[in-house]
Amino acid sequence: MKRNYLMAVVAGSFLMLASLQSCIHESLETEVTNVQDDPLSFIRSEYMKGKDMVAGKQIEWEKARKYDADERIVLVTVPIKSSEDNIIEELTFRIDNSKVSGHLWKFKSNGAFSTSDYNLTAHEIIEKMTGKVSYIALEGSMRYEKSIVRGKFIDEVARSGSGPMSSPSCKPCHGEIDEVVIPSPGGGGPIGPTNPQPPDNPTIPIPTVVIPPPNNNNDPCSKIKGQKGKADYNQKMNDLKGKTGQKKETGYSQKANGDYTYHDNASTNSDSNSLTLPNSSDIEGYMHTHVDDFSAVNSEGVEVTRTGIKMFSPADVGYFMDMLSHAQAGGRPLSNVYAVMVTSSGSYQIRYTGTGAQIKTFTETQIKGFKDSYLKSMTKSQNLESNFLKFLKEKMGIDGVNLYRMQQIGKTTEVKLDSNGKPKESDCP
Repeated sequence: MKRNYLMAVVAGSFLMLASLQSCIHESLETEVTNVQDDPLSFIRSEYMKGKDMVAGKQIEWEKARKYDADERIVLVTVPIKSSEDNIIEELTFRIDNSKVSGHLWKFKSNGAFSTSDYNLTAHEIIEKMTGKVSYIALEGSMRYEKSIVRGKFIDEVARSGSGPMSSPSCKPCHGEIDEVVIPSPGGGGPIGPTNPQPPDNPTIPIPTVVIPPPNNNNDPCSKIKGQKGKADYNQKMNDLKGKTGQKKETGYSQKANGDYTYHDNASTNSDSNSLTLPNSSDIEGYMHTHVDDFSAVNSEGVEVTRTGIKMFSPADVGYFMDMLSHAQAGGRPLSNVYAVMVTSSGSYQIRYTGTGAQIKTFTETQIKGFKDSYLKSMTKSQNLESNFLKFLKEKMGIDGVNLYRMQQIGKTTEVKLDSNGKPKESDCP
């Protein structure tokens, strides 16, 4: 049976696979007889002889913990005393039958560890900190070090390339190992945090074995899927779908706290139909209509057909970029920012996948300056989606804005341009 509490004894084994080239190192184990009878005594008096990498460290043998996984596997963890509040170190020893392997773990944070950090698993500590974590085998040549930035990105700075924890560069280290339950030292079920209260000297919990699955909750497809599962979002979408036959735009803005506000104050004249939205400083998203074509009498008394472009306008995109700029300044996730356009022929959403440095804002004069080239590009276009994406890149100089064609019930399709500038579609999972 698999459990969330993972067997740290396996950590020594799977991390022996760290080399991306061959995953082979010189021997990392010492074979002895009867070590299970008194593992700590043997480790302290015999195994640690000549282990120069721990020379000078204050190993707290009296705080050692022993965990029996089954009749043949034993794990021993021993904290190392540190006078620095941003460093956690621990020795772990795996005994499998008569083979012993030892490992030194070190977490070094750019800031101090908090009291609650000592109740976390190793990967939970990693996900919270900025700094470095290192792992050294006490025998053989295997070592591994990762740089951590706000728990989000972990780059190998040793020999295994770079990438996030879930990237292929880390797979050889962590592998696809089944999770195993370790009974607590006193029996009675799997172990939880090894430190309910921080000891005099912080010690790390037992390192977990399997890297957590990639966190995809911030990708646009997942965000849109989440929206579709919310009643208030669907109510707003249905309301706007019923108003595409009106002669002026309507819409909703959504604040960062989740509150929606309805807007129907569009200005309309012979050549524009523009909804006025609030200051974007605390707005995280907006939804609005582009209305159906309709007949109207112009200023000269002539009846004309008002034909709107059923795609985001430069002004729509400009407001979207303003929302991104304010979200960045306020420390809010850029992945939460969105814009929706609803028409009787279909609905679209734009999301941002670029970096903070790629955010580009525009003045009102600049937005007006795009009008003629936008109309020229989009009027009579055979592919509004493709032309819109090309306009963003080539005319507005914007990168990192993704377009999504949405069905209220059913799939969402991401539309991109390939390297040749041709539209490329892929359905969201």
